[in-house]
Amino acid sequence: KKIIVSTPFTTAKCLDKAEAMIVDEVHHAFGDARYEEILVNLEPRFLIGFTALLPSYKKYLIDPRLIKLLGQPEYLVYDFKSLTKIDPSFKLPKAIADIFDSEFNNLEDSVYEAFFKGLIKGNKETIKFLELTFYTYGKEAFCESYRRLIG
Repeated sequence: KKIIVSTPFTTAKCLDKAEAMIVDEVHHAFGDARYEEILVNLEPRFLIGFTALLPSYKKYLIDPRLIKLLGQPEYLVYDFKSLTKIDPSFKLPKAIADIFDSEFNNLEDSVYEAFFKGLIKGNKETIKFLELTFYTYGKEAFCESYRRLIG
């Protein structure tokens, strides 16, 4: 069996098809037509992606052809607390501040999906501002901005 350690672009030059692929920094592949085309064309049966940070909105950018080929992705998220449970010897990093990207609840998911699909109508600049506020700062900032805009 061939094992190639390279970028997806180099892999595509070496192979027509790949049984399995492991992609580091996979967040670069979400929403990037070049990556998506290569992954779809290589037709892997298994695709594993790693990233230190996957912004919530990126999971909506997966090419539908990849979902058809591989099925819905499963997201495994590990925070410091869960890593400590897996390995009790894991030591928390010393930091001044930690920033966490929390998962959307069902209501937040549906609101973001409505933004993403262009279902929310109105002034384009206002809609874009609300969308960016929503997925950058969360629902509280979104609601506050919305109240100020209508108030």
